[in-house]
Amino acid sequence: MPQMTLYAPDITCDHCIATISRTVDGVAGARFVSGDESAHSFVVELDGGAVLDAVSAALTEEGYPLGEATAAAGEHGDDAFPAGWTPEYTVTKSDAGADLNYACPCSCDAGFALDRSQSEQSSESCCCGRHTLAGPNAEQRLRASLDGEGTYRIDVQQVTMPWGQPIETAMAIPESQ
Repeated sequence: MPQMTLYAPDITCDHCIATISRTVDGVAGARFVSGDESAHSFVVELDGGAVLDAVSAALTEEGYPLGEATAAAGEHGDDAFPAGWTPEYTVTKSDAGADLNYACPCSCDAGFALDRSQSEQSSESCCCGRHTLAGPNAEQRLRASLDGEGTYRIDVQQVTMPWGQPIETAMAIPESQ
């Protein structure tokens, strides 16, 4: 199923995202993928255009009518990759560990799925070339994985997991951005 990012201006919190998730999953041919309350957006998989109409009607009934994306969230203009941009992570507990998501300037739904059962994971990439890695020595491991791939600015942060542990999170941002 193709993925699509949708926007609902009335999204304000995790509860809104949970309601949208439940509503989307209740429509035949639709599946909720992820949500970002700060961008008032969510990602769905849809079987077709008629399913989008059904999702829109169901969300309107729940109080989350679809709306237009803001220019910053929905366009790849000159301002889409602001100089010095750094990610602001939203951490959500998952069955395997935690999902670290961020609102990427390219408007995709991006992040890293931390699986606590794996001692070392590979980085995950965004459509615009950002690479993200979380865990022990994330910066060092990320730099080693990028050898020969180009020039990157590396952002390193300590992000607190749902279980209270700070985890090093590193993102490689292409210098052209």
